[in-house]
Amino acid sequence: MKRFTTLAAVLMTLVMVLSLAACGEETTPTDTTDTDTQSQSETTDPQQTTDSVDLAALRDQMIADYELTDTLPVETAALENAYGITADLVKSSASFNAASGAAFPQEIVMVEAVDENAAADVAAKLENRLASIAEQAASYDPESLDLAEKCKVITDGVYVGMFFSSHYDEMAADFQAAV
Repeated sequence: MKRFTTLAAVLMTLVMVLSLAACGEETTPTDTTDTDTQSQSETTDPQQTTDSVDLAALRDQMIADYELTDTLPVETAALENAYGITADLVKSSASFNAASGAAFPQEIVMVEAVDENAAADVAAKLENRLASIAEQAASYDPESLDLAEKCKVITDGVYVGMFFSSHYDEMAADFQAAV
C-alpha cells in the first residue's frame, strides 16, 4: 500500500510538472516530429523548394497571427484516431486543436498527401468530420453548427486543409496562398 501511495504521488507530481510546462508562454511547439523534420528537409532541396510547402511553419504562423492559446498539436500518427486518416496517405502534416470557449475546440488540419488519390481520400475523411461536428452540434450548440456548415475542406493538388475555426476565412486564404 505504501508503494502504491508513493507511486501515485510521483505520477501526480509528474503530471503537474508536465501541465505547468505546457502552460508556458512559448507559442511554437517544442515537440519535433518526423513530418516536421521531413518537411523542413524537403524545403532545403533546391529542386523541391517550389514543390513543397512547410506546413509546420504555416501552422506556427497561424497560431501566432490569430493569437490562439491552449493549442494541442495533432501529429500525423494521431490523424488516424481523430479523422481516420492513415499514415500511408500522408507525406507531411501540421495540425492542431485550440480551445475556443465553445462546445467544440477549433480543429485545424493541413495535410500534404502522397498523391492526388490520397488527397481525395483525406478530403473525404475531413468532410465526414465536419458533418459529424454539425450533426453533434445540431441539438445543443448553434454557434458550432453554423461554423461547421460554413467551413469547407480545401483541396489543391496534394494539399488538403480543414479549418474548423472562427478564423476560417483568414486561415483558408493563408493556406491557399501557401499552396
